[in-house]
Amino acid sequence: MSVVPPHETDGSHDLVTTSTIIEDNGCGTNYFPLMDLPQELLIEIFHFACLAHGGKANAVNPLFLAKICRSWRAVIFETRAFWQEVNLILNSHCSAQISLLEEWTARAGDLPLSISIVDPDSILNRMLPEEELTHLLDLIRIISPQTHSLSLETPIEFYDRWRDCGLADYSWPLLSNLALSTTLGSSALSDPSHKLDFLSCPILTTTTIKTLYHFYILLPWRSLLHICFDTVFCSEIYTALESCPLLQTLEAHCIVEGDDPQFSAKTIDHSSLKRLTFELHDEQSNCRECRRLLNFLRLPELRTLVLKMGQCAPPASFEFDIYPCISQSCCQLSELTIEGAFLEQTVFINSLRLLPSLRSLRISYNSWGNPQTTSTAGGGLAPLSLIMTPGPDGLLMLPNLRELTFDRSCVGFSTEVVIGLLVSRWDNLGDNVGALATLQSVTISPEHEYLNESPWVVSKYQDVVFENWRQRGYSFKVE
Repeated sequence: MSVVPPHETDGSHDLVTTSTIIEDNGCGTNYFPLMDLPQELLIEIFHFACLAHGGKANAVNPLFLAKICRSWRAVIFETRAFWQEVNLILNSHCSAQISLLEEWTARAGDLPLSISIVDPDSILNRMLPEEELTHLLDLIRIISPQTHSLSLETPIEFYDRWRDCGLADYSWPLLSNLALSTTLGSSALSDPSHKLDFLSCPILTTTTIKTLYHFYILLPWRSLLHICFDTVFCSEIYTALESCPLLQTLEAHCIVEGDDPQFSAKTIDHSSLKRLTFELHDEQSNCRECRRLLNFLRLPELRTLVLKMGQCAPPASFEFDIYPCISQSCCQLSELTIEGAFLEQTVFINSLRLLPSLRSLRISYNSWGNPQTTSTAGGGLAPLSLIMTPGPDGLLMLPNLRELTFDRSCVGFSTEVVIGLLVSRWDNLGDNVGALATLQSVTISPEHEYLNESPWVVSKYQDVVFENWRQRGYSFKVE
């Protein structure tokens, strides 16, 4: 639910929404069957409508429902659960919005609260009077004991002011999800020696930090299970992995090269991490620290590894070797994504041989070592051939693979070769007539420009073959 000023309402302290749940279907507006539903069922329907399913913008404002009729208004205002979640997007009417926020949270009684405050235009810094900012900080302090989710996207001046108002004295007994981000201007506290103190959060498990150095923030790192960084140095990632023994997922987006050219890391044995995402900053083409960090990780429980180095094939100087991490971790990945890296063919294939558990493989915008031998005589891609065809022992490289994406990886290959590879998986099932192979989804996007080849030309016969596979239940796309 979004909190917006009342300037478009009838003057009451109602909140405006652009959503609706009742449509004019041509039957008139004098009677709605919903009016006759039992109150318990109405509450369930309203609760579903007011929750942000699939995104905050999809939620219906409960005050909109309260305007429909007197009985609905009574249901809405008597049910505290409708007021547990609020998303405040500040605008020029911020003083009125803060008052509305106070009314809204009061209606929730003592139920746990989910609070989101976003200041996209730095209203808090430019327009909000000092007494109103104090009002907002006092309100956050009052509701802090019942806040279970808090998301702030504000200018750095707000964090400075908040810290100076005694943030360390706030009580967060229910806070389990914390997201902190800055908007516009600086992302550095005016006095970095004075931290944002969230140590008194006994059940905090999930945190998102964007454009803030994590060492500005005091967190109960040893209890965290899920971390998402956005705009982060490798040294910060390393420190988080060292400090969070229970961590299960780590997402690091917009990784940038640090200032310390001598950055080094010792081996980290992390026995709980299950999902790891490394995504370089758009302007970062070769993060040596990132490669070094990955090679120092030992992650036996890792199941999902996502490496996004860029959206174009890199030069050979940016070779990315995942073999040390895979081989030394002895992990069994189920999902592997590599994008925008230079991969030495033999090393990559050897890495895959260690992953018979792999179910999803996505390879996009990569370059390959030994480019003069990358394509076979028939125009096919050697790594793709090795992945999809049985070896000399008759065994498949990835026997449990269900989804394969091979996208624009500086190689060219013909339709004949691709069809031959798929036939080996989809048409040679022996006695299992009518059964589906384990591999069920293949997406291939050739990069013809690399070899100055013309676009694929699919014959009518090949088109029939493709359609037959689709009718049998396989998903096959050539993009």
